[in-house]
Amino acid sequence: MFRAAIFFLAGVIAYLVTGWLATAPAWFRSLDVPNERSSHTRPTPRMGGLGVVAAFVIILPALVIMLLPGMPNWLPATKFGVALVSYVVIASVGLIDDLRRIGPLAKYLGQLLAALIALWGGEIFLQLHLPFVGVITIAWFIGVLLTILWLTGFSNFFNFMDGIDGLAGGVGMIYSLGLAVICLTTGHRLLGAGSLMLAGACLGFLAHNFPPAKIFMGDVGSLFIGYVLAAFAVWTTNSGERPAPFVAVLLVFGSFIYDATFTLLRRWRRGERLYLPHRSHLYQRLVIAGQSHRRVSLTYYALSALLAGGGIAYTFANDWIRVVILLASAGLLAGFTLYVYWYEAAQERAKQLYVAEAPSVVD
Repeated sequence: MFRAAIFFLAGVIAYLVTGWLATAPAWFRSLDVPNERSSHTRPTPRMGGLGVVAAFVIILPALVIMLLPGMPNWLPATKFGVALVSYVVIASVGLIDDLRRIGPLAKYLGQLLAALIALWGGEIFLQLHLPFVGVITIAWFIGVLLTILWLTGFSNFFNFMDGIDGLAGGVGMIYSLGLAVICLTTGHRLLGAGSLMLAGACLGFLAHNFPPAKIFMGDVGSLFIGYVLAAFAVWTTNSGERPAPFVAVLLVFGSFIYDATFTLLRRWRRGERLYLPHRSHLYQRLVIAGQSHRRVSLTYYALSALLAGGGIAYTFANDWIRVVILLASAGLLAGFTLYVYWYEAAQERAKQLYVAEAPSVVD
């Protein structure tokens, strides 16, 4: 009942704040004006992710205070206090970018600052659990590097994938729910409640962003959600009496990680400049080929839910079953990639056939 209340309250706060932002005075909000890379055709308010941030910042301190009596000592609460500062920093970086469009270097330095604050609070990779190998202890300096790369990398990946109506909000909710199940079943009560809170906030935002969107998430939301999910993943897999396998988290977050990684490698092989804007993510290619935002988002919801289910199952399976789960997940992602290529080719053939059969114009 308590966890359901957290989910519901976060959803209500995010829904109300996002709804207000969608109709806020013009001087307050920022509009996303369409350009050659846009998937929308009319100016639309952004910064809707502030609703998610507001729900999190309002509820999380109260949640920590409520759960404090059941904690073994004051250390977890202190860590969450430091973490909350890093969450505010990453949200501020996204908000500034939404308002003033800062350069990629300044943007990354802000993300790096948030990651360093998290490290200062004790958030660091210390171990990895691999099938048939067991737990591998990581040297401190390697853990620092991996933590920075993971926090900044996944927040950027999530930001890259926020490009069509309903995609990031819905997938963020699925990721949060999947992570909540892993957290709660491995004894991470506070992280589980926080993940449910984030899921509720994403759902409240999604009510205004599902196609056709009334407001966009903006960098303030996408960077924040990606960073918080990544931060929770570090804690879940490197703390407590029963740390979860990090591979399970990678599976839960697998749809966005795969799309972003596949696209980066594809652009690198084609000799493209990776830092330049583009429209070649798999989800963007489906939209360009003719699918609606609603259809593409629902496809990613299904893909993300299947992978999240695999991540949850991986957490409790033996090594042989884990290998089967990994192979099945790889097959699922490969099948999805082939589907994108097939759909593009089919649409191109249909277009050429239409041009060939079109009656000639007689003067």
